[in-house]
Amino acid sequence: MDPLIEELKGCDGGRILDVACGHGDFLKLLTKSFEEFTEAVGIDTSSERIEQAKETCPEAIRFQVMDASAMEYPDNHFDTVAIRHSLHHLPNVGLVLDEMKRVLKPGGRFIVCEVTQAPETERENSHRHAHHWWARVSRSKGETHNETFTADEVRAAVSPLNLKEMRHLEYLEEITEEEMPKAIEGIIELNAKFIDELTESEADIDLISEGKTISAILQRDGLTPESVYYIFGRK
Repeated sequence: MDPLIEELKGCDGGRILDVACGHGDFLKLLTKSFEEFTEAVGIDTSSERIEQAKETCPEAIRFQVMDASAMEYPDNHFDTVAIRHSLHHLPNVGLVLDEMKRVLKPGGRFIVCEVTQAPETERENSHRHAHHWWARVSRSKGETHNETFTADEVRAAVSPLNLKEMRHLEYLEEITEEEMPKAIEGIIELNAKFIDELTESEADIDLISEGKTISAILQRDGLTPESVYYIFGRK
């Protein structure tokens, strides 16, 4: 079970902001985990992702296209601010984290969640290899997508905020035998999509070959997921 659910059980989220919300999945989890909340807002720079989020999320959740490094909100506006699996997508991590703290009320809840890599447990068929290949594909198109951080790097990014009551949780999301084929299929389908795009754009042949190799390894050996790392704190 995601530790977020137990962490927020019985709590009032108040006015919630999810930064780099993507399709809104984490914001939906936040609103379900809190006992109650006043407002839930998700922001993302992608209008396409925002439109998809609006289609799949409850009407009680509101979404806006917005640059997280220059938010259009006043100081001390939200009771809860959160960001999940997005730090490694940001051109300037520190600037976004500073903005999140600025719009958070004193005493408000600050949540950072990030997929992290642990080199000492790295395996050939790890989800990390696929994730890092996706990052290289994105960068080949001029997009910001860094390799996943270590837990130490996430802590170093959050440390300058000087949050209070900080807690750290790390867990490995379990995938059952029944869920594994679908998880692998989803990654392989995404790889195939990127490979088609790279082939059509006559991208570097080595990048294309690497994607095919990763898919073959996943089919042969299965999937080793990465760890998920949470930091909870207060302003």
